[in-house]
Amino acid sequence: MVIRPDILDHWPEVQANLPAGFDVERTARERGAFTRARQVKDAQTLLRLALAYGGCGMSLRETCAWAEVAGLASLADPSLIERLCKAAPWLGDIVAALLGEQTKLSVGRWAGYRLRALDATSICEPGADRTTWRLHVGYDLANGQVEQIELTDGRGAESLQRLKYQPGEIVLGDRAYARPRDLRQVVENGAHFIVRTGWNSLRLRHPDGSPFDLFAALAGQGEQEGEVSVRVDEGGDFGEPLILRLVIRRKSPEQAEAEKRRLLKEAKKRSKQPDLRSLEAAKYILLLTSLPSSIFPPGDVLALYRFRWQLELAFKRMKSLAGLDALAAKKPELARAWIYARLIVFLIAERSAGQVPDSSPCAPETNSSKPVAMAPHQAGSRQRSRRHPRTVAMANRARRTQTHLPSPV
Repeated sequence: MVIRPDILDHWPEVQANLPAGFDVERTARERGAFTRARQVKDAQTLLRLALAYGGCGMSLRETCAWAEVAGLASLADPSLIERLCKAAPWLGDIVAALLGEQTKLSVGRWAGYRLRALDATSICEPGADRTTWRLHVGYDLANGQVEQIELTDGRGAESLQRLKYQPGEIVLGDRAYARPRDLRQVVENGAHFIVRTGWNSLRLRHPDGSPFDLFAALAGQGEQEGEVSVRVDEGGDFGEPLILRLVIRRKSPEQAEAEKRRLLKEAKKRSKQPDLRSLEAAKYILLLTSLPSSIFPPGDVLALYRFRWQLELAFKRMKSLAGLDALAAKKPELARAWIYARLIVFLIAERSAGQVPDSSPCAPETNSSKPVAMAPHQAGSRQRSRRHPRTVAMANRARRTQTHLPSPV
């Protein structure tokens, strides 16, 4: 057992980064996390115990021993478990309050649009062979900040409906978000989307409603990049037809071969024959978007979609640096408390982190590429952010899009 008295030194810093105006004592009592003072004297001590267990990776026994040595509390493992389970919703409120602090920053825009990404990552309990928890994360690509977090069990589906949208926004999502009802909601709210799709993800038709042959369209793709207008078959009458652009990009031979090998390996693992249509579609990148073609040609749409990688980097920081993939609890409420405590530490660390990697690892290497700043404030604003400005790089292709799109603010 390793007792770490050094973490006592960081408590003032944690206190300083808690949401302004968030009354720890009052909210803990309202949520039922802290009802009476026995072994734990106040709500701040309860929060320190939760952060020691979830945020610092101590076991239950180590947490109890650490609290005893530090003079914070004297309690046994079962008592600590009971208190942490009751505190889970309250810890979730602290996470929401931290996110609320971040959304107070001026919204950064690029070419007049706010760029957002939505994705989910899986968290498994000890010994699990499938997803136990799913963390749904909304990410502001201009400010480089997590803007929304929702924790569900493994049955919580990925959906664009987990975010609220406003006109002038673009949301990026992978192929799990290509669902007709979700896409329509984004459009009806005046926002736009770019989502990846597969050959069998949606039923597509020509704009006039006639059958659409995707593979004929792929075979007729003369250039490396192109597009075709399609209508999404929603399986009913939902008013105005959902007419979208299907942006197509032919992969390089090396990329196509790598994807083909992956599909063959996966089919062999499942003792199945690979679908020939999947092997053919593996040669292309398919994106659906509602953005106007007069402003965003296919190359620009592909370049914008690559920004989504910044969210993948955030997931990597959550798991590789913050240790979110090392869930130590099986009991559902205890697991929630552990995850929320780890997220509190992660969000506070992100607030003080400064710069993050500028570019996507899939961007072509070039010595002459210059990062395009995603400005956190609109022109004319003199308000200074408490954070360091974050940048997102666009290499070769993205740099060429500046001839089509207005310059960043």
